[in-house]
Amino acid sequence: MTPGRRWVSGTGPRDGTRAISSASSCHQGRRGSHTTIGAHTMDSTLLRMVVMTTMAAVLAACGSTTEPRPTPTDAPVTGLRPPMAVEIGNFPPYPEPDLPDPVADSLQAVLEEAVERGTVRGIVAAVIVADAGSWVGAAGVDPQGAGLTPDTRVETASIAKTITAAEVLRLVEEGKLGLDDAARAHLPPALARFDLNDATVRGLLGMRSGLSDPVGPLGECGATADQQLEALPSPHSRPGTTIEYANINYLLLGEILEHVTHREFWSVVHGDVLDHPGLENLAFTLTDARAADGCGVETDAATLARWGYELYGGFVLSDASSLRAMVDFRASTTAWGASTSPIQTPPVPTTAPASGHGGWGTFVTRLVAFPRTGVVVSVQANADSLEQITPIVAALRDAATL
Repeated sequence: MTPGRRWVSGTGPRDGTRAISSASSCHQGRRGSHTTIGAHTMDSTLLRMVVMTTMAAVLAACGSTTEPRPTPTDAPVTGLRPPMAVEIGNFPPYPEPDLPDPVADSLQAVLEEAVERGTVRGIVAAVIVADAGSWVGAAGVDPQGAGLTPDTRVETASIAKTITAAEVLRLVEEGKLGLDDAARAHLPPALARFDLNDATVRGLLGMRSGLSDPVGPLGECGATADQQLEALPSPHSRPGTTIEYANINYLLLGEILEHVTHREFWSVVHGDVLDHPGLENLAFTLTDARAADGCGVETDAATLARWGYELYGGFVLSDASSLRAMVDFRASTTAWGASTSPIQTPPVPTTAPASGHGGWGTFVTRLVAFPRTGVVVSVQANADSLEQITPIVAALRDAATL
């Protein structure tokens, strides 16, 4: 086990996996800009729902794209019945089978075409279709030129904020936190002494605290909360009046989780929201509150998709109806919730707007859940922007369901 790295399973990585694979094969498949928004865009009820969706998986920190999306070159796939009608928060149990070979071939073709067109330099992706099966594949190379494989593990970046949000909401369900509690009331004195702009737990979850990240190195991954708070600029607005994406919100939530539970961040989430089958390959290179904003968390595409399925499927939080409501963004297509936002992808019949989160680190990543079809897609790509992979997410959805 690499020093300083903790595995959710406690047993270390699976055989043959590593943070960046050095395998030579470039095409392998295995079945199996921050935004500020006025507060008037959402009423309090919708905000609560959006905040709670904060978890998740999936989708987009940076909005939509009009870039042409890659499509499979194969003939239309047959053999997979139309997607079942499911709702967010009410998915059936995780489907154990692999998706049929024709579907798997079509999904792999999406990845290979994206690399051949130069949309991305390399990509690892996974797709889960409720009550049907799952698939994971890879194409292209990592930033060092090594071939990617389905087991390649990379940074999740900000997608890991959905883990933090889920854990906060779990403690709210248990009565250990209140969404409208003052954040400073649940912080140690060393951090509560700073000007937190009277932010609440709800405000931190929904990026509505009025706080901004420090400028320079202290605002980057790895700085501690006290280091960042020492360099924190003055609040940009009154709490609850605007939405501005800032990592400091989730770093503070990590500190709150540690203070309330008297345990290290990694230990808290490992024993609670991540205590589900299929999540054993989530690795934390940082184990304290710094991981709460997505710093030092890495995994493979299949595990990332499984987290999205568990979260948005209703297996993590106890109130499935609230979770379904949380991803109703019809009141505002630019809303930012607690680590979840709407994603605009080319529509397909019976498919509602998707919801999720994106991350931008060594790899560009997206985790997306599509309501009503029970489809979850994770993409980790050697690319330059989130906009490059949004059409790939849509193409994978289409290949899995059409």
